[in-house]
Amino acid sequence: MIKPLTLLGWMALFGWLSLFGINANALVILQYHHISDKTPFITSTAPEIFEAHLDHLIAEDIEVVALEKALTADPTSVGSNHVVKVAITFDDAFPSVLVKALPLLTERQLPFTLFVATDLIETSRNRYLSWEDLKTIQTAGGTIANHSTRHQHWARKPSDQSMQAWTKAFIADALEAQAMLEANLGPVPKLYALPYGEYLPALASALENEGFTVFGQQSGAMAYPPQLVVPRFPMGGPYSDINRFKTKVRTRPFPRQPKRHQPLLHGLETRPIINLKTIASKEFERITCFGPEGRLTPSTVNDNVLIGASQPLKPGRARYNCTQMSDQPGRYFWHSFFWMKLDSDNRWYPEP
Repeated sequence: MIKPLTLLGWMALFGWLSLFGINANALVILQYHHISDKTPFITSTAPEIFEAHLDHLIAEDIEVVALEKALTADPTSVGSNHVVKVAITFDDAFPSVLVKALPLLTERQLPFTLFVATDLIETSRNRYLSWEDLKTIQTAGGTIANHSTRHQHWARKPSDQSMQAWTKAFIADALEAQAMLEANLGPVPKLYALPYGEYLPALASALENEGFTVFGQQSGAMAYPPQLVVPRFPMGGPYSDINRFKTKVRTRPFPRQPKRHQPLLHGLETRPIINLKTIASKEFERITCFGPEGRLTPSTVNDNVLIGASQPLKPGRARYNCTQMSDQPGRYFWHSFFWMKLDSDNRWYPEP
């Protein structure tokens, strides 16, 4: 008689699968801002394109799940990578979420999450939704979650402050925003989207210790257990293209990716190297990476694949995007490594 696996047995099985680069569960999270063709292009998705995204998910029988319910892997779904799951999120309480997105989502009965910077609800009423609007979204089935109080650049720690003091201020801000959400909307899940997708690992770890799941803006699928900063696919501007969308919603977490990543690069750090650990040379041959200057050429050391830029990174935000064909036709492993490059004098780059 075959006995059912205990919890420790499931944990061992997940560890064994992870060792061989097999992700027994996967979730693709989509990130939107404006659903409009009259707002800044890079953060906007035209309503007709957004509708095409939703219709594709339904036509392909892709399961759209509530984000807060999808964060814990179901042990009974071991080996179910053929099931594609997607969560829909929005950053910032822009009016188009209520006016354009909500009717399309409710018509199709699709769950979604809206990340809100609480102080902007109070101070920017011409540009953001009101608390009453957010209650309307809740009633319609949307989840409201934490996006800080004022949408600050928390990765930009002042040089005259210690990391301990800065971390304390960051956590206080997140808890203040959470309290404001609950005071106006009732209980909300501990989900936190980083403003601008920027972060320092120490801040993300401290937030995780407070019970939050932390979300960034780097591309890729979420692994189980989740990464320290969970990836989401941005869907604004050129990234909303329907053909790219069809590929992204079927991606899987990159095999054996690190849980932590240090994105901050100081003045002399111009060509960061990432290490993709592999288990076979055939995997190395299937890896493709791109950086700001184009395709990146990987090299191998033992069973490690090293990826670096051929040209120095310029001050500003940058990414290395890596993909690898999986064993399932039409599905790729995908992961993005996010960088914040300071100038040669260790000064922060200006915002565009």
